[in-house]
Amino acid sequence: MTQPEPPPLTGAGTAYGLLIADQLTEERDRKASLEARGITTVTAAGTLVTFLFALTAGLTAAPGFKLPAGADMPLLLALIAFVVTALFGLTTNMPLRYREPTARGLAKLVDARFWVAPAEVGELRVAGAQVALIAAMRSANNLKVRLLILAIAAELLAIIFLFWAVAVILYQA
Repeated sequence: MTQPEPPPLTGAGTAYGLLIADQLTEERDRKASLEARGITTVTAAGTLVTFLFALTAGLTAAPGFKLPAGADMPLLLALIAFVVTALFGLTTNMPLRYREPTARGLAKLVDARFWVAPAEVGELRVAGAQVALIAAMRSANNLKVRLLILAIAAELLAIIFLFWAVAVILYQA
């Protein structure tokens, strides 16, 4: 036996509810995207650090090779910048408070007095909870954006320092 279809929702609340639900989905997608990008900066930094160590090991292993005096500082700065990149990239994945509805709060909704309330009352309460969640998610996601920008900026600096070191090595060796 199938359940009867609920009556279609009408009024402005329906439109508002759809907008709010859409915005909530957007923020959840944004969170996932920011966290994925943060991990990507860590991966890229790890790859470039591997290149940095391979370059350093390969050059210093050559008989009679001496690292040019001007190359040590940019190599050190590149290494530091790559570590900073990894730290900021990883912090984009910090668990933050998103104020999701609690299990206890959701359990109250199945109480008969709430369950049989008019649809508009439920829609309004759900919309209110979703708006509060969107506000919390936007705040947390904006922090993740700042961390990601810092990670990318540090990675760009690291690449510049690495380029500087390679240029010094190639032109002074």
